[in-house]
Amino acid sequence: MKTLTTPRGELRTDTARPPALLMRDVTKTYDGEHTVLDRVSLEVQRGTFLAVMGPSGSGKSTLLHCAAGLDDPTGGEVRVGGQRLSGLSETKRTLLRRRRIGFVFQSYNLLPSLTVEENLTLPLRLSGAAADGNWLRHLVARVGLADLLDRRPGELSGGQQQRAAIARSLAARPDVVFADEPTGALDLDTAAEVLALLRELVDEWEQTVVMVTHDPAAAAHAHAACVVADGRIDSYLPNPDADELARRLTALGRR
Repeated sequence: MKTLTTPRGELRTDTARPPALLMRDVTKTYDGEHTVLDRVSLEVQRGTFLAVMGPSGSGKSTLLHCAAGLDDPTGGEVRVGGQRLSGLSETKRTLLRRRRIGFVFQSYNLLPSLTVEENLTLPLRLSGAAADGNWLRHLVARVGLADLLDRRPGELSGGQQQRAAIARSLAARPDVVFADEPTGALDLDTAAEVLALLRELVDEWEQTVVMVTHDPAAAAHAHAACVVADGRIDSYLPNPDADELARRLTALGRR
């Protein structure tokens, strides 16, 4: 892997453009009484890598779903790339997601009947956008898939499938890539390679990544970590340390 080009913990700030992700007083309530998110406010600048952690049931997955437009908050505001996402109809949220948001999941979510190349370009076809051939060639070369484009997911290793999922998430040049436990199905060495790739894409290309993970070692690859507990942001740690995150999570589990 190439050496990181930006010192760990150095956060970019770009006041000329809106943040990649803005959440303001976001609340999510189910059945009118069960509050999963309680007035969460979060700002993620462009070109940064944020890890979101928390005990089981803390609200971290709901935070990701609301931030990514997979669910609509009960209250508050969500903006991606300056464009309001919350309050839109499901159809309009879907269209905005296709243009501005990329996803990487633990289970890869590649279509088994399609080749790697067809999987990469599927989001573009769904949104009606024209593929930028030069960008896609550069992208697949960067993630190490240039010789595997005609393969199907079942012919790839887990690490190669996740690289394909990462490339797919970047095909439309989104404002934010949301990664949900992206290394949960990988062995330790392959997980480390995938996390290093995500960090390098942030540092080299100024891509914004928000990753939900239960693993303190994975979160330590990020610029910063946000710890969620009881539906609120309990703490925000720049340049996160795996041991410190583990201690915080253990303490929260004892509450």
